[in-house]
Amino acid sequence: MVELALLLPILVFGLIGAADLARAFAIQLAIENGARAGAEAYAINFAPTPALASARAYDEISRTPGIDINNPLLVVDTPLKAVHTDGSLCTTTPTVLDPCWYTVTVTYEFHTLVPWPFIPNTANFNRSTTIRTFY
Repeated sequence: MVELALLLPILVFGLIGAADLARAFAIQLAIENGARAGAEAYAINFAPTPALASARAYDEISRTPGIDINNPLLVVDTPLKAVHTDGSLCTTTPTVLDPCWYTVTVTYEFHTLVPWPFIPNTANFNRSTTIRTFY
């Protein structure tokens, strides 16, 4: 019984720490998938406006349990227009020699379930995806 009393707190903290780590990994994957989905929808003209591309990114992110898409710490940034490789706005139809690119950036501030001592309790996830237009 003494051994169990000594090891039980360590095992519980290890289990809670593993759950926090798994949550962080799942949220990081959701942020990456949201950026990809928003950029892809914008690039293939499935979502022709920045608001619709953001909505597509939020929709993809909301599929992960534990993420509240109404949380102000979740930000999806979509450009108003596509840009050329040099950064200038794309005003004409893109070609193979002169392609246009859409970049969607998703940022999220992750907080652990437990305020761990001596370990950072927040992590900033910032993912960008750039996709060339198809039309």
